[in-house]
Amino acid sequence: MNFIIDGQPRTLISIKDFRAQHHLLSEFKLSLFEPKDYTGLGSIERAGAELNAVRRAVLEAIPQRITGETLLTTVLPNLERVFEDQLYAINVQVGLKDVEIGFAVSGFADVCRAWGYAYLRSRIDKAPAPDFNAVYADWLNNSIRVSQARHPYQTWQVQVLTHAYGRFGLVIHASDAAHYVYDPSLACPAEGYMMTLLSEVIQNITEHLA
Repeated sequence: MNFIIDGQPRTLISIKDFRAQHHLLSEFKLSLFEPKDYTGLGSIERAGAELNAVRRAVLEAIPQRITGETLLTTVLPNLERVFEDQLYAINVQVGLKDVEIGFAVSGFADVCRAWGYAYLRSRIDKAPAPDFNAVYADWLNNSIRVSQARHPYQTWQVQVLTHAYGRFGLVIHASDAAHYVYDPSLACPAEGYMMTLLSEVIQNITEHLA
């Protein structure tokens, strides 16, 4: 996995491979250093039908004709409202907290608007429309933070990595180097759903731009 961390490109190896390289037991993982409290958290694991309904409603809300002038002022704000309304509509089954819905809506809005601004700049520059994957990766990379806390483990110091979807890895400071390790076991389970939904939204918007 490749990320930009503190302004530098980093390749993260999997936690499984890191354990094998250093002969570590299976309990060496992200939750050993910062365990997650699941008390009161909602769950989307059995909400496939409900999440598909959200997807359909959002995609159906995309107008058949979109102009550069209406993209940021009308189209995207309306899609954000539809997405939020749909999340609240399925929340009886899912049980998300208001703050969890707020995070999801903020992420949806941030990515859509980042792409929208990039699209308007491409029009001014007479360049191709921006690539969704590049815009999404830039947004996700900009959300990455390295925790201030350093957890001792044997002779190492360990910091936790987080991004918009939660904790996803470790920085392990050894005497010879810093090792970047990918461990998504505590990240938000909606990450894949959100990326797919956003990709479909931007694809549909692109197809209807006048």
